[in-house]
Amino acid sequence: MINIDNFEKYPASGLSYGGHGGSKKGIIIDGEKWFLKYPKSTKSMEVKGISYTTTPLSEYLGSNIYDLIGIPAHETRLGVYDNKLVVACKDFLKNDEIILDYNMIKNNYDEKLELTLSSSFISDNDIDELCMIMDNNIYFKENPLLKERFWDMFVIDALISNNDRNEGNWGLIFNRRTGNTRLALVFDNGAAFYNKTGREKFEEYLINDFKFMQVAYDSSISIFSQNEKTINPLKYIESMKNNDCNEAIKRIVPRINLQKIEKFFEDIPEEYQGIIVMSKNQKEFYLKVLKYRYDNILKSVYNKLN
Repeated sequence: MINIDNFEKYPASGLSYGGHGGSKKGIIIDGEKWFLKYPKSTKSMEVKGISYTTTPLSEYLGSNIYDLIGIPAHETRLGVYDNKLVVACKDFLKNDEIILDYNMIKNNYDEKLELTLSSSFISDNDIDELCMIMDNNIYFKENPLLKERFWDMFVIDALISNNDRNEGNWGLIFNRRTGNTRLALVFDNGAAFYNKTGREKFEEYLINDFKFMQVAYDSSISIFSQNEKTINPLKYIESMKNNDCNEAIKRIVPRINLQKIEKFFEDIPEEYQGIIVMSKNQKEFYLKVLKYRYDNILKSVYNKLN
């Protein structure tokens, strides 16, 4: 079993952390900077049967699956604070470093690109606009692995149901003193694994094949759109129309080991001191979705490409 920590014993760092994934609190663990990510209240959302999202668990699961596949993600720990399940995320920025996220990168002015985009695209998250920027923007030209990283994330996010790979949670790390850039670790995976779904729903999905297919395949969504329509990332992958996405499938599928992922899930307790961590049905449903998507979409496309 993994260790569930009590984060109340660690001193506050006094640092503030932004983002839209809920409240955060900076702490110090063994002399290093971390921050706690709290579950977000669903009061302002159209969500029934659940008072808080499972964002901390989703963050922990998503980040560890990235690591198990061989894509470096920020280090995370599960624990409790104020009688809630929370996740601690390690601050991976060094002195003089800031996140240069995609939103900042795409706003780097290029006259030719600016004229093309302003006359051709409407949605901020248009996948074709993104592809054009990745092929022409100076930061992508200087950091060719950044485009690969995006498509690797696109494939893995489709696997783990992360539908919020927005403009602010991927990109580069910029050193303000040296001017150097490097790939950022994968971070902000809190929207993975149906983080706004009440636990009682998982049993329903497990016993009803039609509803399972609805949530595991038909209603899968991403933050991206094409021709002003939201993209189903699984169907986008299946289309095999994007060569960069196809290359990501070739890179990622051989790295996916479902047995390792299943063992990782088995080591997560159902509860800790009366606080639910991950229920039995929840665990079974997550694994069933992962297996379905791997066998029927990712591996199937991989075999066709090879």
